[in-house]
Parts: sequence; structure tokens; C-alpha cells
Amino acid sequence: MDTFSSARHLLGWASRPAHEKPAQPGKKKLSDHNFVSMNIKPWNRSTFYIIRNFHTEMSQPAWIQPTQKVERPVLKLFNSLTRTKVPFIPTNANEVTWYSCGPTVYDSSHMGHARNYVTIDINRRILQDFFGYNIKFVQNVTDIDDKIILKARQEYLFREFSKKYSDITDELKQFALESWKSYVAKHLTEFKGDSSNFEIWAQSLNIAEKAAENPKIPMHITAAKKALKTSSDLNEYLGNIKDVIVPELDKLYGSTVTDPEIFKQTSSYWEQRYDEDMERLNILPATVTTRVSEYVPEIVEFVQGIIDKGYAYATKDGSVYFDTTQFDTNEKHDYAKLQPWNKADLELLKEGEGSLSSNDGKRNSADFALWKSSKPGEPSWKSPWGQGRPGWHIECSVMASDITGESMDIHSGGIDLAFPHHDNELAQSEARFDCKQWVNYFLHTGHLHIEGQKMSKSLKNFITIDEALSKHSARQLRLCFALVQWNNQLDFKESLLNEVRSIEATFNNFFNNVRGLNNDYSSKLASGQIISKKFGPAEKNLINKLSEVQAKVYSSFCDNLSTPQVVRSLLDLIQESNNYISFIGTEIRVQPLLQTAFYITKILSVIGFQNRPDNLGWITEDQQDGQGANREDTVLPFVQALSSFRDFVRKSAISKDDYKVFLDATDKIRDVDLLNLGVVLDDRNGQNALIKFITETEKQELIKQQEEKEIQAQEKLQKKLQQIKLKEAKENERREKAKLSPLEMFKQGDYASLYTAWDDNGLPVKDAQGNEVTKSARKKLTKLQDQQRKLHEEFNGH
Repeated sequence: MDTFSSARHLLGWASRPAHEKPAQPGKKKLSDHNFVSMNIKPWNRSTFYIIRNFHTEMSQPAWIQPTQKVERPVLKLFNSLTRTKVPFIPTNANEVTWYSCGPTVYDSSHMGHARNYVTIDINRRILQDFFGYNIKFVQNVTDIDDKIILKARQEYLFREFSKKYSDITDELKQFALESWKSYVAKHLTEFKGDSSNFEIWAQSLNIAEKAAENPKIPMHITAAKKALKTSSDLNEYLGNIKDVIVPELDKLYGSTVTDPEIFKQTSSYWEQRYDEDMERLNILPATVTTRVSEYVPEIVEFVQGIIDKGYAYATKDGSVYFDTTQFDTNEKHDYAKLQPWNKADLELLKEGEGSLSSNDGKRNSADFALWKSSKPGEPSWKSPWGQGRPGWHIECSVMASDITGESMDIHSGGIDLAFPHHDNELAQSEARFDCKQWVNYFLHTGHLHIEGQKMSKSLKNFITIDEALSKHSARQLRLCFALVQWNNQLDFKESLLNEVRSIEATFNNFFNNVRGLNNDYSSKLASGQIISKKFGPAEKNLINKLSEVQAKVYSSFCDNLSTPQVVRSLLDLIQESNNYISFIGTEIRVQPLLQTAFYITKILSVIGFQNRPDNLGWITEDQQDGQGANREDTVLPFVQALSSFRDFVRKSAISKDDYKVFLDATDKIRDVDLLNLGVVLDDRNGQNALIKFITETEKQELIKQQEEKEIQAQEKLQKKLQQIKLKEAKENERREKAKLSPLEMFKQGDYASLYTAWDDNGLPVKDAQGNEVTKSARKKLTKLQDQQRKLHEEFNGH
């Protein structure tokens, strides 16, 4: 038996169960006797022990658990309920319930909406795509509201009123004047004159001072001025008087508008426009969208539940109000958690109730409507308290809790909604569910100002989203919002837009360069070149910088989702990459640049910028519609350019033209043909040209630069030609002058009348009066004659 067979025999015996082993008294381990009996030589015994140990000792060496050298930051959010940054802890581990206040659909969405919804979208994407939370995002559409009722009713009445007139009659003018007087008496109480001196009175006002007292004063003055403008065009005249006559029309005929379709059509139209605007801004759709008009039965039930808990009461007119005093005095509850300092602000409380509220039977000025009794000219639904409609605040509580349950992780909206809307939501929900805290985290986005002035739809001081997108791209707007902390005020001004354009160009240039270098690298590999992959100090430094930025980005997102810090970190990484490209020259390793570009693209995607399929940058506007383009449509322009270039080169070669025409042809295909197709070739010393694909905006900018260079070149050429002409004119003048003999020069032209006698050399000896020419004068004349002699000899070959 050989060594290994003997070993297997003994090990097989040793590994058998105890009841199968033959008795071997006194033998508990292998000894030299065993080796001798099996004829295993001493020099093979070590092999036996290795096999034995491998077979019988199955436990692994002890593993040392690593320790974390640096602790990861904790995600913290600025919570309006504490006015501090607090750790974010969802109720159900990885699932986040989130309710966001949606639009009241009665007019165009404006930049204030864009700031709120894009910012919330960015925050949602970060929690979802960066931190990995599963988010149930609920957003409402308010399609029952005082503003909607008024807008729908007044637009309908104005349309019907306008149909009555085919021209501008005295009756129309009189109604407009009476309406104007009512409008001014209500909104501009300081004015005591008549329409003839209104313009003078308005000019005498300190508008800024008046606006500080009442922000709506400038709007009312503008409306009153516009209504006094004269016009012979009916449509223009009606447009001018519209703002002052619709309140009067509503007062006279508002109660006659009873068709529910009138209100529904208005809200449906503006809801669709809102959805289109959100899609253009690349905002993720909600997980669940709720509409108030579809929740009326649930609202009635919810209101009844609050009444049953003793925190609401019905009035004689069929309205129901929340009892803020009863709620606030209960030690379990607190009213106005978000902004307790505004509890007694009657102006805010009144604005929160809406312009159509009667407030009859309210016990306290702070009490707010849960259910409003409908008057003639208002839509209505059945309820235990009579025909009515939901109050503004109750809708959110009902719709949110229907999806998220009796509590939620996050509630968001604009800071202007904090009081009374959100505070009232909290109060009525905590009353209904008898809980201390209905919302765990309240996230409020900051105000939007336009060039330092607060924007407000009610003041008609706003830029619609459509207007903004006609001047700026959706990407530029999102970048604007990402550069300002989400809960801070944002001033939408030219300096911010200039910064955005500069940052956008930095990202574009970086992505273009990396894609160009990667294409160049792939081309070299395809041609059979062997390119080193080894990282040197510069590559290691770039990869280390990437790691540093990744840590900073994580920390910044943890710090209240700080996108401004994140964008700055990405720009620092781009700067480091650009330094590497400039420093390393022809020995570029494309791998660290690709990893950098992949990471930057990933983070930009998290913030909501659409990325390219190759993950090397964001999608540009002219790439978004490329899905429908077939191969032929895409390739044909490039093939045509190449074919034209080939034809020209072939023809010139056959004709044996000067080599300069070939260089000119290569310049043309680079500077004209390919540039017009959105391709840039960067010439490099000793290397192939770097190929880069650029956006339509970048292309137009380069074409503009070329045109400017061409203009400058033409101007330079014209200037040079003018100088040549001037030089030739001077030369011709000298030639003509040179024809005159120095002996005759003082006897002709202007000199002839100055002198009467000359010597043999042609120098004057007597002046016109017969006096001797002075010695000093003769000296000057001799000098002039010498100059003429020299010129004469130069051009006459002497």
C-alpha cells in the first residue's frame, strides 16, 4: 500500500461513525507504530500529516471584523415643526409617505409654482434615487375653491356681456365709467376726484411708499389707468375695461350662474395646462393624484368626525367651523404649530378663508371653515348641514389621510402656505385622529422673488412658466433652483441666470471633451494600437479626488439635501479633470475621466437632469427627439459632406492643383460642413483631431464667433487696402512733384508771384517789391531747393 492509499485508509477509518469503528483499545491517535505497520517511510510521514489535517480540521481561521474609520453622516432635514435640521427617520423603515400641496387650478402656472414643484421634485428624487427610499408621493388638485368659482363665473359673465356689443356704444361707455367709479372707491379710497384728474393724482403718488402699505395698490392703479384709455377698436376697449367691469358684473349677475359645467370647464382646462407645464419641467408624476371634487363624500364624513370629537360646530346657515379655542385649550393639542406668532393675524386668517366666505355664526375670528354653505352662483353638494362645499384647508387632510393613513412622514409646500393653511391642516387632522403629531416632517420651500421683488399672482406680478420657458430651457430653470438651498428665498435675476449659463457651459464642455477623448481612444483600439492602462501619479490623484467628491456629495445631501454644495463639488471635480487633461498631454488615460463623467452624470440625474444612454452627460434639447430618427436620416448629412469632400479632392488631384487647395478643403470640412452638423474637430499637434459633438446652442455660438472673425479679417483687409491706396497716392504725388526741375521751382506756381529776380541756380534774389532777399531767407530757400533736387534726381534716374 502506497503512502496516500494508506493515509486514505486510516483517515477513512477515523472519519467513520463511532458505532462502525472496530475496537482498538488504547489506540487514540496515530503513532510511529502505525506508520511502520503500513510501511510508510519517515520521509513521507509529513505528507500524511498534511492530508490528515486538511481532511479532519474543517474550521477556518478567525476572521477580524473591520472597524469603520470614518462614520457616515446622518441624513438631516430642516423641519418647519422645529425650525432646525433634525435626523430623518421614516416610520416604516425604507418606505416614506409624502403629501405635497398641489395647484389650485384657475390660471396659468407661474415661476413661483415652478420654484416650489421643481424644488420638491429635486428633494423627492434625492430621497428616492440617492438614499434609496421607496416613496409614496401624493399630490392634490384643488378644483373647488373661491378663486376658481370667481374666475369661472366672471369669465363666463364677461364673455356673455361682450356678445351684446358689436361696437362701442354710449351705453357701454357709461357702464364702464360706473364700474370704474365702484372699483376705485373700493380699492383706491384716497382718491376723491373724478376720472378726468385720476392720471394727475396717480402721478403725484409715491408708489413705492403706497405699495409698502398695501402691495396691491400698484395693481389697482394700473387697472384703473388702463380702463380710462380710449380706443376705437371694440376688442381692445373691452380688454382695457375688463378688470374694472367684471367685479360689477359679478355683483349684478353672479347669482344667476348655476350650471356646474361652467366651473368644471375652468378647473379642467387649467389643470391640463398645469400638467403640461410640469411635464415640460421634467417633474415626476405623483404616485397618487387626488382631486377635491372626487372626495366630497369623504370630506363630509371627515368633518362629521371632527364635530363628534367636539372640535367643530355647525352654524345656522349650514356652514361648519373648526373651534380653534376648544382645540388649543386642550393640553394634548397645540394650534398653529408652524407659525404660532401668526395666530392673531386677522389679515392672514381672512385671506385663508377666501373672498366668498360669509363668516356668519363664527364663535371666534380664528375659527376656520371646514364646510361652507353655498350661496346662489356657487357649486354645491349635499351634506347633513345643507347644500354646501368643502372649505380650503379640509381637502388636504382628507385626501392625504385617505392614502397615507392617520399620519405621514413628510408634508411639503410653499412657505406662504405655512399659516394658516398648513397649520389648519394639522389642527383638523390631529383633532380628527386624536393624535399629537399628524406630520413628522414639514418641508417648506422658500419664496421666489423676481429681481428682488416678491412675486404674487394676486398682484399680477408674475412670470408664467410658459413665458419663462420661451426664454430659458427647462434645464436652466432646474439648475437655477438647484443652486439655491431649497428652503431659502430665491431671487430670480439676471446675475443668477448668467451664473447658470456659465455652469451649464462648464458641464457641456467637460462632457464633450470626455466623449471626444473616449471616441478617440476607441478608434485607436480599433486600429490595433496598444495603449497602456497603467495609472501614474496624475491618474491616482484624479481617482482620489473623485473619492473625496463622492464623500462630500454624500455629506452635502445628508445636510438638508444641499444641492448648491453638491453642484459646487461637481464643478471642483471637473476643474481637477480639466487640469489632468491639460497636464498629461498625449499620455491621457481615459478610464479615470470616464469614471468621473459617469459619477457626475449620475448625480445630475439624481437632481433631475435627463442623462444620455451612455451615461456620459445629460441629454441636450436637440437629442431628446432622436428616438424616431432612422439610420439613413441620421447618417445622410455626414455622408453627403464626406462625398462632397471626396469629389473635390479627386478633381483637384486629377488637375494637379497646388497643395494649398487640399489644405483649404480640410479647413472647409472642419469649419463649415461638420460644424453645421454639430461636430467640432480640434486639431492637435502630432495626433489625430479630437472629435466632439456639440449642442445647437454651442454650434450657433461657434458660427457666430467665426462670422465675427471673418468680419474682423475683412475689416483688417480693407484697412490694409486703404493704407496701400494712401501710400500709392502719396507716391504719385511725389512723382508729380519730382518732375519739376529745382532750377525752375521758384519761378512757377505759388512762388512765381513772390519773387522778381533769380540767380543762375534759380534761387530768388529779389522779392515782389524789388527788395534783396535776406540771407536767412536764402538759406531756407536753398534747403528747399536741395530737397527738390534730391527728389528730382531720384525719380529721373540722375
